[in-house]
Amino acid sequence: MTTKHFKCLEFDDLNQQLKIKIGTNETIKYNEIDKVSILNEEAKFRGKTKPFSHQVLGGTTFYTLLGEPSLYVGLKIVLKDQSICAAYVSDRKTRVNTDIYREDRQEAEKIKKAIIRRMDHA
Repeated sequence: MTTKHFKCLEFDDLNQQLKIKIGTNETIKYNEIDKVSILNEEAKFRGKTKPFSHQVLGGTTFYTLLGEPSLYVGLKIVLKDQSICAAYVSDRKTRVNTDIYREDRQEAEKIKKAIIRRMDHA
């Protein structure tokens, strides 16, 4: 069985599915996925609202009176039935343009490419 593990999800190529471990905690068949994108969710809303309803723009730093918002880097996975799943690459709060943020974005890019490759062969 071919299985590829990441911190937030794992691929099960034998069964043509992925399992989200950090996020919406579900198993998704590759052929059910419509699209995937990398987004930043504002930390104070994670788990309290629909995934990625409150986004922080990447690459653009803006400040409020309280400073720059904390965020989690994640993958928004939209299924063909238009439901939304979330896999959070960040396992701790971060801010735009920090080392942790850049590491999480790189990891998210790898995962996104792996998902798209599997979608194309499903």
